[in-house]
Order: sequence, then structure tokens, then C-alpha cells
Amino acid sequence: MNKFILAALITTSLLGCNSNDGEDVIVDKVGLDISALTDKQKQDYAQISTDINALVLFVAGVCVDNQENINPDFTTLSCNIADHLTNIAKTEYSDITLTNGKLDITRENNAQFIIKTDEDVKFKAPTISSDTLSYRFSSDNSITVQISGENDQILTTSFRGFYTDGSLSDNGSWTTESIKDQSFTFTDDENTQLIALTEGQALLTGKDKKTYSWSTNTTGKVILK
Repeated sequence: MNKFILAALITTSLLGCNSNDGEDVIVDKVGLDISALTDKQKQDYAQISTDINALVLFVAGVCVDNQENINPDFTTLSCNIADHLTNIAKTEYSDITLTNGKLDITRENNAQFIIKTDEDVKFKAPTISSDTLSYRFSSDNSITVQISGENDQILTTSFRGFYTDGSLSDNGSWTTESIKDQSFTFTDDENTQLIALTEGQALLTGKDKKTYSWSTNTTGKVILK
């Protein structure tokens, strides 16, 4: 059976479960073949999968700041990525171009925000694909931001999401998630305009439930485990 048809059937059969079981099954059956990746390719996938979260957080932060100027007591917010691409920050170790997508941002309290996708985040990352990639974090998946500190605020973040690369014949889907109790710190250097997720650990899962993990150093560079 054609793998794209199989993926569609799996997704359809699991719709309405209010979880990401369908995505996990797609990855397991027709996902990214980790066993075929070189260490360099693993490094690239890990760096892209980390840095896209930093870019999403940057855009979400712009939307939150703008909304707080209008209504400081807001609890929910819709954020269109396409509206915030002109002055977006850069990541040092990956070449990613955001194109579009819509975020749903929920303020749980003054110190915590939950970010999910209303429409998939679309982006280009030439080191891993010649095509546009999709990143989805909905239902059980999300990006969580915790804020601590008064004057010098520290942003720690955890994430779990589903990626698809349509250029690969096997559908090229995978998931990544930060490892519990090993959250990342979001850094934003106003002088260099570089952003990063630093000093955290994450796991990538592909076909046949194969995985590999990595950490990032103090500048956001991926170190394979």
C-alpha cells in the first residue's frame, strides 16, 4: 500500500481521540528512518528541531508583548506568524526561514504560557530538506514557557511536537520532545540578535520507535548523546 495512503488511513481512523496517538502511529509506521541517518544528519535534525522552537517562542513573545500593551489582563491570544517575519531574530547554528502558521497562546498564570498550533508552522530548513516542512503541536503536544525572576527574567521551556517533511518518499515524519526535568532556557541576545534554547535535553523519535537524544550547550549548539 502507498505509504501516503496508509498515513491518511491511520490519521482518519484515530481522529477524535483528543490525543496525538494518530501522529505517533504515523511516525512509527512510515516515519523518519533514523537508522539510515549519519551522525551529521542526526546533528542537523536535532539542531533544526531545537531551533524552530526558539523561533516560535520569539514570535509568540512579540505577540504577547503587543497584546499586553492593549490588554494586560488577556488570557488567550491568536498569533499569526506571517505578521511578524520582518524583524525576526536568528539562530546561530541553523538556517531556518519561517513562512507562516498560526499559534494559540494561553496564559495559565502570570508565570506560565502554553502555546499550541491553530495552523501548522511552515518553515524551510535546507540542511535537512529541499521542501517546506510542517511543525504541529496540538492536543497533548505544546510548547510550555515558565517565567521566573523579577528584573532579569528567566524563560524555561519544554516542548513536544510533530514534524512532516513532504519531500521524503516515506513521509518523513518525526516527533521531538524535551526530556522531563531537563527543560531548555530561552536566550535572546539583543546585541547579536541571536536566540537559542540552551542547556536542555530532548529526544527525537522516528520509524519503528527508534530514538536518539541530545543536549544543547550554553550557546544552543546541539551535542548528540
